[in-house]
Amino acid sequence: MSAVETISRAGRGARQGIRAFYARPLAWVALLVTSASLAYAGGGVMFWLHAIQRGEAGPPIADVWHWLFDSTLGFLALSPALFLILPGALAAVHRVGVQGSRASSAVYVALVGVVFGVVTGPGPFLHDVLVGRGTPLARLAVAVFGRDPAVAARHVEAHSTLSEMALQVLVGTPVYVATALLSLAVVQGWAGRRGSGGAA
Repeated sequence: MSAVETISRAGRGARQGIRAFYARPLAWVALLVTSASLAYAGGGVMFWLHAIQRGEAGPPIADVWHWLFDSTLGFLALSPALFLILPGALAAVHRVGVQGSRASSAVYVALVGVVFGVVTGPGPFLHDVLVGRGTPLARLAVAVFGRDPAVAARHVEAHSTLSEMALQVLVGTPVYVATALLSLAVVQGWAGRRGSGGAA
């Protein structure tokens, strides 16, 4: 079999796997819950690291609005990646033959968190390019949320792009594993309530 045929067959298999995964309504709940958890809860931790501790050059708006703004952009931008990551992680769990629900859940959560952490590596660079101080999106944020003089007066620290991206992956990965675990617990709880007739 040629390399082209192998790639084509793998592509068809991946598409079929994605369709099979999202054929179940619970998968869409998992995508929504996981996207929101990683973007807003995980994003909150990373916002604290980059904006509060590291002094990124974000828009001069109140911290809570800055977190909401950044996390919403992350939710919109990264949900398509999670759309692929979730069925891919589940397929990998099945492929390696992990036995037991707890073990398979642990591997699934670890894969989702690690892959998502790596995907978000360029996040600090993209943040500065897209919503760094003085960019059109930053000006829009100020127009919508209002300028915060205290934030505007903060000293902006200069860090290398490489160090910020490395920190994003090193710190973000365990954070996203933890938030993926939280998401799985929420989805399983919701599914359990529906299964027992506790929810419509």
